[in-house]
Amino acid sequence: MTTEIMQAKMELKELVDTFSNLADVKDAASQGELFLPEGTLEFQMGFDGEINHIEGREALVEAFANTIGPCKAVYHINGQHSVTLNADCIAAEGTAYCQATLVNEVDGRDIITTSYVRYADIYEKVDGKWYIRRRRTTFLISDKHELGK
Repeated sequence: MTTEIMQAKMELKELVDTFSNLADVKDAASQGELFLPEGTLEFQMGFDGEINHIEGREALVEAFANTIGPCKAVYHINGQHSVTLNADCIAAEGTAYCQATLVNEVDGRDIITTSYVRYADIYEKVDGKWYIRRRRTTFLISDKHELGK
């Protein structure tokens, strides 16, 4: 493995981790900046679930804000991240796994939702910086219950 490939893989892992860290501090605007302006987010419940699409940075920021903004707490743990780069190291595809936990108040009770997520990403390097071109979020398992119960 060349140093160029190792560097690209480190930068892409940092990109994926930064996305999760920004969610934890509810910074939807900065999350959006990690996507290309025409970037897309696809999401589905399970591998055979209907695929929903959000296109464009502005729409992505709005969707992220609507998801994390109302939460009392947001917490992500990222796991394995596998990447395949093109020959000139300016485009890549990756698979990442994440455990995402959200706490929302519903009818005066704290409800915790824990989701086990698989991201299938397409990345592109523009002017020396990596961006997410497309992210397909597949919710493999989700559990929702009252916190502490």
